[in-house]
Amino acid sequence: MNDTLEVDVVHMVTYRRVLPFLVTLGLVTNLVALVVLCRPSLRHTKVNGYLIVLTVCDLLVCIFYIPVITTITGCVHYSYIDALYFAHFGWTLVGVFQTTGIYTILWLSLDRFMAVWMYDLYPRIQQKPHVIRNRMLVTAICCLAIHVVYIIDAGAECTSDVDHHLDCKHGRWLSISGYVLSYSEQWHKIYRFFFSLVIRWIPSTLLLGFNAGLVVGVARGRLSFPSASHPNAERNLVTITICITFSYIFFSLPIVVYITAFASKLEDRCSGLHAKEILRAVGNCFQLLEHIVHVFFMAGLNSAFRKELKVFLRLDQSTVEKENYVGGTIGEEEVSRRGKGYQLTPRLERSTNGTAGNLRLDHSVTPNPSIRNTMLEP
Repeated sequence: MNDTLEVDVVHMVTYRRVLPFLVTLGLVTNLVALVVLCRPSLRHTKVNGYLIVLTVCDLLVCIFYIPVITTITGCVHYSYIDALYFAHFGWTLVGVFQTTGIYTILWLSLDRFMAVWMYDLYPRIQQKPHVIRNRMLVTAICCLAIHVVYIIDAGAECTSDVDHHLDCKHGRWLSISGYVLSYSEQWHKIYRFFFSLVIRWIPSTLLLGFNAGLVVGVARGRLSFPSASHPNAERNLVTITICITFSYIFFSLPIVVYITAFASKLEDRCSGLHAKEILRAVGNCFQLLEHIVHVFFMAGLNSAFRKELKVFLRLDQSTVEKENYVGGTIGEEEVSRRGKGYQLTPRLERSTNGTAGNLRLDHSVTPNPSIRNTMLEP
């Protein structure tokens, strides 16, 4: 059956060596990042919601790459169910979460652009209830809807004419995805054009525009806007947003070139060594790598994330202060106030539920009697 199908060396190396390593790396790093982002000291800011959604999308892309790897992108199927699953969901589920991740980056870039250039309007928008939740809910529904045509319009068939539909002992199963079936009629061409605009060209163009504006804003020193309580923190977040955006554009370029210029139906795609299949293999590797590097940007450019990561990995046993996710430490203000005649003093408060044993440690700022405040003197 499929065991006898010869697959060329490019497919074997890509889907049985390189991609399994990248999927394993992506699963581990994104799982760790998700746990760290959900820790109490990081999840209290609104912008952290975007990073959690982006990490979830990256994690799901890695998970749904596994059927692509096991079937060598549809070249090897061992059962009818296997072929049917790949036809309907193999690449489409990967596409759904990739597109959701792209639009999550777009929302994050839009918010940072507005914070830098429209800081009077930005707080009013953010004060609306459940802004991020509503945005991401609509985004997820739309990303699923745009892929529904290709999810439904698919099937699997046996290449042998003599076998029963669910037997196929003397042939091999062939998965026919919606991307292949929806290829001949006029409405197919129109929908493919619309599909390409929505999932790649429109978000990419907007991302370039917003991030170009962020670069200009950084160059002009516009990060010290009135609503920025921690300018260095906002600068770090803007830097992370720019890095994530340009990593998406860079790592997506090979597969975009393949889809735009070279994608076509090949009868011997799995066993014939074609130059365009090499480009497709490179594009798939780069595309998956893009869903791994986000974690490294957060770890390298955000001190709060990095500190919580060290605590999670048992590299730092000290207690991490409650921090603003975008990089500003709430303790910094108290430290500066301490130098002006204040100190942090713990105060024990008894629980209001009447239980004598429940005490709460409350850190408050009280005057430091050891430091004379000369500003109170006449």
